[in-house]
Amino acid sequence: MGKIILVSGFLGAGKTTFIRRLLKCTAPGQKTALLENEFGTCSVDDILLQRRDLPVSTLASGCICCSLSGAFDQAIRTLEHSYHPDLLVIEPSGLAELSVLLNTCRSVSDELGIAQVRAITIVDAEMHQTYVEDMGMFYLDQIRHADAIICSKLDLVSPQTAGAVYTSLLEENPDAHIWACPWDALDVSSVLEQVSGEGTSCVPVSGHGHVHTAELFTSEVFHPYRPRTAAQWEEELMKLSDPARGQILRAKGFLPLEDGAWIQADYTPGHVYLHPWGAPCESILTVIGRNMNRSALSEQFEKIES
Repeated sequence: MGKIILVSGFLGAGKTTFIRRLLKCTAPGQKTALLENEFGTCSVDDILLQRRDLPVSTLASGCICCSLSGAFDQAIRTLEHSYHPDLLVIEPSGLAELSVLLNTCRSVSDELGIAQVRAITIVDAEMHQTYVEDMGMFYLDQIRHADAIICSKLDLVSPQTAGAVYTSLLEENPDAHIWACPWDALDVSSVLEQVSGEGTSCVPVSGHGHVHTAELFTSEVFHPYRPRTAAQWEEELMKLSDPARGQILRAKGFLPLEDGAWIQADYTPGHVYLHPWGAPCESILTVIGRNMNRSALSEQFEKIES
């Protein structure tokens, strides 16, 4: 295996969107594999990233830096022995601690002879300050241990806020390459060139007390069987901002429309994004948050018990 690139970032920052663009920039003939970690019991991202020539390994229902740490080690070894990729892209759960993952990857890389381990962190510019205040060190860990930091959702903030976010990131990690430009203007090839430069990762990883994310966050999976219009789904998903449902940090999935079509749905605090989805699939919505009101969410989304 030539190298490993970890694409980190808190819930809803845009990791999967970035990886889809990254995969289009890989060199012709380069063998690439993907390792996905989903905090909930079902993975939505592996469906979004499906590609005929892309081996995908998924670790679900836990966090790869605590409850699934042993499975994480083994998944890397299995991909190396079965596929021998030139590049392994790892998308951890948004709740994983980057410092812990880097230590694990470097330990495995020594064993397998992997040349490089690099980390890219995606930062939601709109939510950055809120997460700094609410999550503290747990959130900042993903920023402080990144080789490159990319700001997303700059279109949702003022130039003054964008400047403040950039300054904050520079203070937290002065050695990282920081990209703060409109998402459409981001040159992913340049990001990969910078991150793949010679030398070791620019930020040393030191041991520290690990936060067990399962104790702070929970995940629920719903299967809304009744089709709605896109406008009705948007209205339903915006209700997740109601504190009565708990602190909902992320929701994503595939939902049925009344005309027989499907949409891919994404929710982050205060925002709903709906995208056309061509292929029929299972109706599924994964919701992640803290202190979630399970009964209220179940009633809202008509959960079908397994």
